Amino acid sequence: MCKHEKRKEKGEKLMELKMIPIDKIQPNPFQPRESFEKESLKELADSIRDASVIQPIIVRRHKEGYQIVAGERRWRAAQMVDLKEVPCIVKEVVDERVLLESLMENLHRRDLTDIERENAIHELWKNKEALGTITKAELAKTLGVSEYRVQDDIESWEFRHKEEGIPPSAPTYIISRTQGLPTEERKKVIEKVEKGEFQAQEAYTAVKVLRKASESIKKEILKPKSRITPKIAETIVEKLPDEEEQRVVLEEVKKFRLTEDEVEDRVREIQRAKEMGEPIGKEMAVQEGTIYTVGEYECPHCKKHYLIKCDGKRDWVE
Repeated sequence: MCKHEKRKEKGEKLMELKMIPIDKIQPNPFQPRESFEKESLKELADSIRDASVIQPIIVRRHKEGYQIVAGERRWRAAQMVDLKEVPCIVKEVVDERVLLESLMENLHRRDLTDIERENAIHELWKNKEALGTITKAELAKTLGVSEYRVQDDIESWEFRHKEEGIPPSAPTYIISRTQGLPTEERKKVIEKVEKGEFQAQEAYTAVKVLRKASESIKKEILKPKSRITPKIAETIVEKLPDEEEQRVVLEEVKKFRLTEDEVEDRVREIQRAKEMGEPIGKEMAVQEGTIYTVGEYECPHCKKHYLIKCDGKRDWVE
C-alpha cells in the first residue's frame, strides 16, 4: 500500500494547492447560503478584476472534475470577470462532511444570515451520527463555536418551523431569548422587535419582566406602541410587589405620560408613603375653601408640580 493510500485509510485530509480551470468546478449542493447578493458579488468581482483571486477556493474531487466545498462566492465572482482558472485547495472530503466543512468556512467569515446558519446547523444535527457528533457540545466543538450557539440555532429553527407568522428577518438571538415564554408572548416580542418598537436590550428586559409580571403589566408591555416601556415595566415590577400599587403607577403613566425617570421618582414616592403610613394615591388639599387635587403633568417649558382646581383651572406652584 502506497503512502497516499495509507494516509487516506487513516482518515487524514489530503490537501493540494493548484490552479483549476473554472469550467471544471461545480457548485456545492450542500451550500448553506441560500442566496448570493448581487451587489456584494459585483464588489467582489471588481476586487478580483484588480487583484485576481487571492484566497484559494476549497474543492474536492468529484466525478470528472471538482466540487466546491467552500468559496462559492469567489467562484461566482471569478466567472463574472471571465477568469479561466482559479487557485484551489483540493481536499479529500466525504459526502457526510461537505456541509460541515462549508459551514465552518462561512461561520468563521460570518458570511451567513441567521436562517442560513440555523438551517445548516439543524441539518448537521439531524445527521449527527454520520458525523460522529452525538451531543450538541461535540457538534459545537467540531464547528469551533459555543454550545449555546448550537442550542440556540436548533431551538430557533424548530420554533420557526413549528409556528406560523415568524418573519424570516427575525434574528436568532431574539427567538432564543424568548424561550420559556408562552408562544403568543414570544410572537409579540418578536413582532415588536421587527417593527422597531424594541431594541435588543429592551427586548431582553421585556422577556425578563414577562417571566414574572402580573397579567395587567404583561398586557400593557405587549400592546402596540405602548407607553409602558420595558424599563418602566421593570421598575414597577422590581420595586412595587403589590399589584394595586403597580396598577396605580400604570394608570399614572398612561394618563400623565410619565417618563422612565419620572416613574422612578413616583415609585420612590410610593415607597416613602408606605413607610410613613400615608396613602399612595394623589393627595387632596384645601386652600381657601376650594378643593384641589395634587398631581404631576408635563409643563411645555419645565416639569413642575401644580394644583388642579376642581373647576379645571391650573395654578402653578413652585
